[in-house]
Amino acid sequence: MPAPPPRRTGAPRRAAAWAAAAAVALGGCGEAPPADGTGAAPARSSDRATAGGTAGGSVATTKLPVYWVGGADGEQLLFREFRDPPEGSRAADPIAAAAELMTAAAPEDPDYRSLWNAVDRIGSSTSPDGTITVDLPDDAFRQDLAAEDARLALQQLAHTVAAAARTAGLLPEGSRPQVVLLVDGRPHEEVFGSVRLGEPVRPDEQLEAPVWLVDPQEGTRSDGRLALSGRVLEGVRDCEWTVTAKDDDGTVAGGPVTVVPAQGRPAEFRAEVDLPPGEYVVSVIGRDAEGGPVRDDKDVVVGAP
Repeated sequence: MPAPPPRRTGAPRRAAAWAAAAAVALGGCGEAPPADGTGAAPARSSDRATAGGTAGGSVATTKLPVYWVGGADGEQLLFREFRDPPEGSRAADPIAAAAELMTAAAPEDPDYRSLWNAVDRIGSSTSPDGTITVDLPDDAFRQDLAAEDARLALQQLAHTVAAAARTAGLLPEGSRPQVVLLVDGRPHEEVFGSVRLGEPVRPDEQLEAPVWLVDPQEGTRSDGRLALSGRVLEGVRDCEWTVTAKDDDGTVAGGPVTVVPAQGRPAEFRAEVDLPPGEYVVSVIGRDAEGGPVRDDKDVVVGAP
């Protein structure tokens, strides 16, 4: 996709963020009707967006959550996509299947990337206290990562497997997931050439991008009605979604996103927009607690109904 204006920006995170813990969850939020746009035929959306989360942060979907690394104004943060299970994956092990996608699949959005080598031999288990054990082969670990990127890679894995376990209903209600990583069955190995595995890794919410689009995915093709959904972290303000025509940058639909915190969880938003055929950029935009811009964009194509 052509290079857009600066995307996905956020204020620098503290170094102590590596130790903070937060479960992957969705809350609820609402949004107002979109305004009429310019530069293309007016778009029509539903009068009100639907919203809502699910208990414990699980998402009703057969797809697997996978976290990727994306640039954010000098930072590297985590973005999530929902993906179809890999071919031949073990349906009884969604944790291993999500981890396999994280290592071996390419992100739908070309702005994202993985910090892992591709492997297809992964084991996993869960315990009643919310501990997830993941066993990866030694060749999953890249040896060219700086120490900070290596820690981010561990967070990419922790977020992916914790979200997969929660989505599949494999974690106790209200538990705080933590991930124990084995290397060919062995604990306490040195990985990435610089990090010694020790204490379990907890997913760190401060390393998640403040806003992202869940739907549409990059490259989505729609037949006239476009469904939008996404999530916004607590503290993001002045948040809005827009649909912009790629050929002339004209905004054809958009509206504010009112974030309603749900016990500190991220908020979810949804909308539907009817669009004439064409190529569009769907965006969610806001400002973080320090006033810096935060953004996520996806290119989509709309055909005739």
